[in-house]
Amino acid sequence: MTAVADEADAAAVGLLDDRLSDAPKDPRLAWRKIARPDQLLPPLEDPWRVTFWRGGRGSGKTRTCAQALAEIVLADTDGDGEYGIVAPTYSDAWSKCTEGESGILSALGTSIAEVKDNRSRIVKSALWTRGQVVLHNGTVIYVDSANDGALRVQGRNLKACWCDEIGLWAKWKVAWEESIRYAVRRGVAKILCDGTPKASRPARELVQSLLRDDPEHGGVISRRLRTVDNIGNLSETFYRTVVGAAQGTALELQELEGELIADVPNSLWTRDLLDEIQCPAIGQPGAPGHLFSARIGVDPSDGAESSDEQAYTVFGTGGPADPHLYVAENWGGQEPPAAFARRVILKAVQWDAEIIVEKNHGGAWLTTTFQQVMKDLDQEGLLPGGRKPRVRTVTASQSKRTRAEPVSALYQRRAPDGTRILRHCKMMARDKYGNADPKPLVELEDQMVLFTGAAGERSPDRLDSLVWSASPFLNTSFGPPGAPGIRKWAGSQEMENAGISEETRAHRRMREIQGRAAEVPEDAPWGLDGLDDFAPADERDLPTRGNVRSWR
Repeated sequence: MTAVADEADAAAVGLLDDRLSDAPKDPRLAWRKIARPDQLLPPLEDPWRVTFWRGGRGSGKTRTCAQALAEIVLADTDGDGEYGIVAPTYSDAWSKCTEGESGILSALGTSIAEVKDNRSRIVKSALWTRGQVVLHNGTVIYVDSANDGALRVQGRNLKACWCDEIGLWAKWKVAWEESIRYAVRRGVAKILCDGTPKASRPARELVQSLLRDDPEHGGVISRRLRTVDNIGNLSETFYRTVVGAAQGTALELQELEGELIADVPNSLWTRDLLDEIQCPAIGQPGAPGHLFSARIGVDPSDGAESSDEQAYTVFGTGGPADPHLYVAENWGGQEPPAAFARRVILKAVQWDAEIIVEKNHGGAWLTTTFQQVMKDLDQEGLLPGGRKPRVRTVTASQSKRTRAEPVSALYQRRAPDGTRILRHCKMMARDKYGNADPKPLVELEDQMVLFTGAAGERSPDRLDSLVWSASPFLNTSFGPPGAPGIRKWAGSQEMENAGISEETRAHRRMREIQGRAAEVPEDAPWGLDGLDDFAPADERDLPTRGNVRSWR
């Protein structure tokens, strides 16, 4: 009997295995096999309202939130449910959180190609124009932008919402407090958040509130994801680039560890100041149409694969009547020398700017590379009229803090209208659909507010490039020109000492001449005898004027 029972059990298990192998794969099972414990969704029956996965770059936070939302959606057997995905911009929400490699379609076990070909087992349609992902069971996932206030989800009856990169939400008050918080009100009613905590943006208030688990959120579970923990899913080049850019700086805890860094004592810039000077991208309403005079500051690396980030910053004036200076563009990353030189030269052509290169560290090879790359670009016809941008090298003869302090002081100056002289513009970009997608200078501003110049602190490369591009404008004067008038070129020292102005002296002289003319008898013969003051003096009797060149 025992043998028969064993055989029956074995047969039953084998039959079950066959049935499971024939059944469609559940995308939740594949994720649970590879996910780290801190990436898994907390039990839905627990009394929490918000889960906040904060992490460094490449730590897997986007995939974590996508899988968490998919877990809730696939467990919903009611059908006709409503869910939401909100990212900083609509482009981010769709291209990254919906169609992306770590987006919701992937988490649901499908792709945009399968959906378009009607081959998806779970998803019926994904319409970018309507911002909706519709499942075969009637469930709808609304995709929206936080920078537009998340109005598409406002007033909905959401069962859960994925909030991506909440630290970068420009209009977080409207999106969070007026749209999402009240829209997530049915079913499990859970809010899933992710992001690299960036205290340089206005949404730091929301991030800090979530980390404190303030009562109005209804219970917050905070989990930290580190870049190093996800190294198995990252390319060696990406990891080396991220680590190279952040190690040794105050940004390391933020970019790699997912920690929110508060204001740093003795830093040269404050977050409030940078919030105050934000403006639209060049060419957009509220910003100048172009830069009247521009410089591109370049901070090179030594060209080795293990070297730090290299960066450039575009800095300039808005025009003769514009009393402001503008930081128009900033870029940083690891790139081969020729590719980086080509990037910088093309930007110099675009902005009609002079290139300023630090020659102490890496500048020697870069200036040589510039010369060769310019020849190649000229042959390709990419230098209009064959004009090559001017390249000026500078020597870093002082410490990094000493060089940065005058630029920091420049940020404190105010224009005649009372506003700050400096403006930080958004960088105009295009998403994959060709729509305008302006981006703030987040990486540069993070480096600025965290730099103190303390002993042993490495200066970030984007900040160095800003210092080089801004230095030529330190003595720039703004405001209307001086009042027009006659410049004093001669006068009596005694009169000046007596405090009598040149204008008063001229009026007195004119009255004297008029009085003498009135004394001439009416029957006197015509002439100017005695009235020599009416005629110009002989040039030979004029005093010598040092500021006038002789015509003879």
